[in-house]
Amino acid sequence: MGRTTERRTPTRLRLWTGAIVVLAAAALTTGTVAIADTQHGVNRVGKETAPLAQSASDLYFALSDLDSQTAREMLTIGDSDLDTAQGDAQVTLNSRVTEVDTDLRQAIGGTSDQAVQGQFQTMLDKVTLYHDLSTTALSVDQLSTDASKGHPDPVALAYYSRATDVMHFDLLPVAAQIRDSYAKQLATSAKSQNDSWSVDTVLVLVTTLPLLAALLFLQLAMSVRFRRTLNPFLAVATVATVAFLIAGLGMTSQQTDRVQNAVNQRMTPYLGIQHARAVSFDAVGSIVRYTVAPNFGYDQGYAADLAALNGAGGVPGLLHTGLNGTDQVLSQRAGSDWTAVQHDAGKIKSEVDGGDVGSALTEATGIAGGQLGQDFYALDTHLGQAADTQLDAFQATMSDARSGASGWAAVPAVVFGAVIALAVAGVWRRLAEYR
Repeated sequence: MGRTTERRTPTRLRLWTGAIVVLAAAALTTGTVAIADTQHGVNRVGKETAPLAQSASDLYFALSDLDSQTAREMLTIGDSDLDTAQGDAQVTLNSRVTEVDTDLRQAIGGTSDQAVQGQFQTMLDKVTLYHDLSTTALSVDQLSTDASKGHPDPVALAYYSRATDVMHFDLLPVAAQIRDSYAKQLATSAKSQNDSWSVDTVLVLVTTLPLLAALLFLQLAMSVRFRRTLNPFLAVATVATVAFLIAGLGMTSQQTDRVQNAVNQRMTPYLGIQHARAVSFDAVGSIVRYTVAPNFGYDQGYAADLAALNGAGGVPGLLHTGLNGTDQVLSQRAGSDWTAVQHDAGKIKSEVDGGDVGSALTEATGIAGGQLGQDFYALDTHLGQAADTQLDAFQATMSDARSGASGWAAVPAVVFGAVIALAVAGVWRRLAEYR
């Protein structure tokens, strides 16, 4: 009986060792996949979908501001007292034209999808058309002998109306569609990483726990058979497996959580604030356009923007949604600013309706407290600060995620390669006793 057991021992050792080698190879595979998925998820969100969502949101904002600045410049023509406001509007307008053009050209070169490229190219063409129409409107008004303070030349007004139609019917709806599409891609990529992490974690546990059990079983079996309390090679292999299981899963979990938090708590609010800023620019642009041309129905556009920002029917508006999670003091300041802007806009509309265009012009462009220009500047400053805070926090969190996931690609191969070598070394000397 003893001799039979001795003859079977080498075979059992080889089988146990072979099982450990197979399980270690499986753990190496699942560990490598889990780490690769984590790194891919971090890079996809941080370098692909989030920048696209940010760029699309900024493009929509720039387009809204572009039209608002055009309205401001149209408003200031013919009044020497408003030369400073006109110059400021012209500088900002030129800056927005350049920004929009650059964003669109980068977007065209940043995608290989022919349909999407065509969509961006169409937008680029429409921006050129808008710029041509608005420039013509401003030139005609500046050269006209029929224009007077608050009453643009009819031909200039016709060109400007056409430009505004291009912006609101051809450009902004497409920009909004692209913005929403990229925001959805961002949310999908973050969810995809979380789903991949869940599956990868299960696979790592399914392969690594049996490996750990096999190492412990072989340690115990050899201790009983050869009357040695500890095989140092198997002990080190066991510790390495446990260390990888804890550290590896901890790393993938931490980086996945960072990505989810960065998207949900930082980038999504940033996109919401930028959306609210864009609509607020359009709202102010609408009331300025109403001052220039009260019979063109621009007050309806203002009312629509007002409803979007304030909410209706118990549904929170864009301003509340975007500022949710922002510093409370900054959020309260923005809320107070928006209340002041609404009051100013209502006052301007009343003055225009009452025929007091001069007062409306002063109210719309003034830089004193209680005037639309100053109050809206304060609003946009505070919204901009809130947006920058969220964007900076997003980028910092994603930087931590990239740093936390870096350097792990070769770890499974090193760890489980060592486990295989240690397992073989652990039984090698025992097998030699039977030769």
